[in-house]
Amino acid sequence: MLPIAVLAMPLLTAAAVWLTRGVRLRAWVWVGGSAVSLVLAAVQASRVVADGPISALGGELLVDGLAALMALLVGFLAFACAVYAAGYLPGVHPLEASRREILERRTPMFQALFPVLQSTLLWVVMTNNIVLLWVALEATTLASALLVSFYWDGRAIEAGYKYLLLLTVGITAAFFGCVLLYSAAAPHLGSSSALLISNLRGVADKIPRDIALLATVLLLIGFGTKAGLAPFHPWVADAYAEAPAVMSAFLGSVISKVPFIGIIRVWQILGPQHPELNTLLLWLGVFTIVVGGFLALAQDELKRMHAYSSVAQYGYVALALGTGGYLGYYAAALFMVSHALTKGLLFFTAGSVIYATKGQRSMSALGGLGKKLPVTAACSLAGALSLAGLPPFSGFAGKAAVVFAAATSAQWVPLGIAVGMSLVTMAYMIGMTQRVFRGVAPAAIDLDTVREVPATMRVAMMLLAAAMLAVGLLPGLLDPLLDLAART
Repeated sequence: MLPIAVLAMPLLTAAAVWLTRGVRLRAWVWVGGSAVSLVLAAVQASRVVADGPISALGGELLVDGLAALMALLVGFLAFACAVYAAGYLPGVHPLEASRREILERRTPMFQALFPVLQSTLLWVVMTNNIVLLWVALEATTLASALLVSFYWDGRAIEAGYKYLLLLTVGITAAFFGCVLLYSAAAPHLGSSSALLISNLRGVADKIPRDIALLATVLLLIGFGTKAGLAPFHPWVADAYAEAPAVMSAFLGSVISKVPFIGIIRVWQILGPQHPELNTLLLWLGVFTIVVGGFLALAQDELKRMHAYSSVAQYGYVALALGTGGYLGYYAAALFMVSHALTKGLLFFTAGSVIYATKGQRSMSALGGLGKKLPVTAACSLAGALSLAGLPPFSGFAGKAAVVFAAATSAQWVPLGIAVGMSLVTMAYMIGMTQRVFRGVAPAAIDLDTVREVPATMRVAMMLLAAAMLAVGLLPGLLDPLLDLAART
């Protein structure tokens, strides 16, 4: 019953939020419900570590180490987003004076739909049904498209439309991959269901090679589009930049990680039988790192830079998975946790800068904000150092694990490219810190009017910064779950 409770709690929160009257009360109902969801996810993770996988609904839900880890990560980031949103929503907008009333009317919808999105993400990570995994991923797209377009101006509507269109087209490829996989496995399973991922593993060697490769490529296109891997990433910059900061943080931290669950499940089924799939994923990861890194380096708009930076970092996950074996899966799981904390924090700090400067998003129009926004500046610097892979933050642990996995599998060329691109990451993150928080404020910014953001926004940033530091200093805290995730 525990997996069902984990799935249901966000939906109950959504209903409670929708029925609550009063802006402030509604925000705190959301925070409270998210806290309960986080506790349930933590209890579930501890049960999995102690007793092994948990099954529910006749095997349709299966919470193994990977599912427990990702459910805990989704719960933690959702809670941090709820806390941040309590001070942030409805946020700021370049046309604030004329848009405020519209945004306030749309805020209850945002607050109620966000937990629904959380539930669909949990469904993806805990399902044991290959087709329902696809259905759940499509459900995350439908829910998040409305949140991306929250500001409901031309740019936000275009971003939401592009997000919905490109992801729906991409994920359709994954549907055909699911159908192929089911059709090839069903004759070998008799009365057992060929929809259950746990059953597919037992007949992977009986699936014809051509069908297995075609199905895997189709699934990679679908799940890779949802994850934002290059060259399937054109939706990323618009969606991340035009969404409210709290949604940008959720996109960059966990929504982008959940599709990797699908990739991992497929690779664990077919990867051992077809080593060439690992090579494909490895070099797709390298290509993504290079494309995302140089696109981020060229950006002037703060959130777009973080968006393309996210694309680059997703490449490290694919690279780690492409090395294959226990170390590759362990490194990928640790890097996903690390990047979720880091990128969630960086989008929070970007949102705080935009909030404090009344909608200014261009780095060339910012500067000298460090003294006015000390908490935001400190958290942004911590996030920048973590993203660059420097100790003592979680980014160092995550990238070190990826480097070790690549070195152990003798993937020296991909490893060299990945390490080199980490220097590019360091360059644009240091540049962002210098341009936004140091130097002299340009004429467009009146520093006398800039104030540190509300307390709940600062608390949320410090919460993620503390978690990022804890994982960096004590990576062994998550080792039981990471070990189970890598052995899943």
